[in-house]
Amino acid sequence: MAGILSFSTPLGHRPLPIPGAPRGMGLLGVLVLLGALALGPSFGWAQPASPETQGGIPKEEMEKAWFAHREILEKGDWERSRAELEKVYQWKLDQGIRNHYSYALALIRESERAAKREIGVAASELLLYAERMAPDFSEVKRARAAWLGSHAFDSFGNAAQSVWSWFQGFFLSFANPDEAIPRLANLTFWLLLSFFLTFAAFSFSCFLRHYSFFNHHLRHLVGLRISPVPMMFLSFLLLLSPLFLDLGWMWLFALWTLAFWTYGRWTDRVVTLVLVGLLLLLPAGVRFHASLVHSLTGKGVPEILRANYGAWDEELYQKLLSMNREKPEDADVLMALGLVEKRMGKYAAAEQRFSLGARLPPKGLALHNLGNVFLATNRLEMAMEAYQEAARLDPSRPETYYNLGQANLLKLRMKEAEAEFQRAKGLEPAKISYHTGIASKNPNRLVMDRTLDPGRVWERVLVPSAESDRIARSFWELLWKGIPLDHGEMGMAALLGLLGLVHLGSRRIPVIRHCERCGTLICPLCNPLRGAGIQCLPCQNAFTANPAADLEVVRKKRGEVARYQTRVHLLPQRISWILPGMGHLMRGRSLEGIVYLFVLTLMATRFVWWEGWVPLPLSPAASRSVSGLVMAGLLFLLFYGFVQYRMECIRLQEVKSHFQRT
Repeated sequence: MAGILSFSTPLGHRPLPIPGAPRGMGLLGVLVLLGALALGPSFGWAQPASPETQGGIPKEEMEKAWFAHREILEKGDWERSRAELEKVYQWKLDQGIRNHYSYALALIRESERAAKREIGVAASELLLYAERMAPDFSEVKRARAAWLGSHAFDSFGNAAQSVWSWFQGFFLSFANPDEAIPRLANLTFWLLLSFFLTFAAFSFSCFLRHYSFFNHHLRHLVGLRISPVPMMFLSFLLLLSPLFLDLGWMWLFALWTLAFWTYGRWTDRVVTLVLVGLLLLLPAGVRFHASLVHSLTGKGVPEILRANYGAWDEELYQKLLSMNREKPEDADVLMALGLVEKRMGKYAAAEQRFSLGARLPPKGLALHNLGNVFLATNRLEMAMEAYQEAARLDPSRPETYYNLGQANLLKLRMKEAEAEFQRAKGLEPAKISYHTGIASKNPNRLVMDRTLDPGRVWERVLVPSAESDRIARSFWELLWKGIPLDHGEMGMAALLGLLGLVHLGSRRIPVIRHCERCGTLICPLCNPLRGAGIQCLPCQNAFTANPAADLEVVRKKRGEVARYQTRVHLLPQRISWILPGMGHLMRGRSLEGIVYLFVLTLMATRFVWWEGWVPLPLSPAASRSVSGLVMAGLLFLLFYGFVQYRMECIRLQEVKSHFQRT
């Protein structure tokens, strides 16, 4: 296949416009004239007898068309199959549905099967229909990217379009609230858990490296001659006190970072400062995650989103009625209920909802949709008044000018209609082009309904509630006991301030260190002479030209140094085999090590919760696919190999430096 793959339909079948493909301005006048001739001055509808027949073919006929499409497609007759599929698509438009995810997912699977059967035209056009069924669905873009990627060798344009389509899908996955809310719930949990594990690993590395310093310094603070075992028991009692007091794990790790601040290098202190600073964001992150989780089952967000952008049905309608009875003043539920009733043909009920909604913010949205009800029941003057008031309240909304143009068109005010269409087109050309392409006498297609803005949806998601607060507190208490979540930011700021006090106090503490050759503890308080330089006196005597030195003592000391150096250089490397990044921390490379540890925790938690802590309802198939696991495995092997390579470079560099000093 040469050239860029086409997603348009063959000649003889005019493709419907897709969002993102604006038409030329010269077509607008032609569309206006054709609409006037088609609709005429006697335009109007009667009340539908049944919601099942509202807006075109009955639902039963649509279902027959869908099953007929699938049966004919299995026989390989794409032309007849497409004719049946077109009926389903037209039914979806007649219902006022923007995103019908179920049909889009089914069409993606059918496209994959058609590709395996080498029916190229059907595979590409099934993806086109999947996009028409759900234009805001990221999986459609990803499926298109995969299709183009499979033909990337045919043309460079295919490869470029594949990459661009993938990025479009990535953007849509966060722009579309239906997908973004569960995705962000998983993302925030993933980041919070990875940060917690990274903080724990860094604190534990500080414990392993600096415990001997702390224990020795504690002996000086106590001021008593105590045998090593009771001293070790006392130091462990202090360092593990948060667990004994049932304060939670984060208190334990925070205590270790404070206790070992004095003995760390400047890189350790930088990493500690960054991690403790990030703790200031932890309470907000916990609240955000709790709001996302609760919005998936509470607050009415899923129902409101379906009513505005998805496939409504009788079950959804009954849920909205129940929610409206519980909270009659909830404007979002009121607007969602009115939209469903208007699309079902229950105009009297919809008019009542929108009239009530016009008293609540956002008034412009209610007035706009109230105008649609007036227009559907042939009350054109009242519809125009409602549109004009809505335009006065929200002058930047193209839908209102478009509908006002349609109302003028129905009254044969051609000049005014064209002016309104031009104004709407100037504000948002792609959206207006899409709706002019699908417009018909159907009341759900002639005018544009105003749906809830995504910003308003996010306000509802993030608004505090008793249930989301309960979820947040439960999660918070697993980490921090003793500090209420309401005062979480103050508690974390106090911890940061306490770290500053520890830093000021550490200036008066003598530096305790290990001999760089044999690892012997060098304490200026115990023996000032032994604290000279970075080596203990026995090592200085053993590795300098001293005729009076005992050769046997020197030989033993050098053997001790050799064993210690082998252990010091090999142990971090072996630890790195198990926990990539931990070896860098053990060697004092904290800045590099903390990055590797965070990447490791991201990969590990992603593997454990491969399908997400919160299930993604719009996932086309099981996320734990073979290709996904293979790709994740390859990325981990590349990361693991790079970390081990860096660890070996550090080991060789330190060995070389050690022998140069020798």
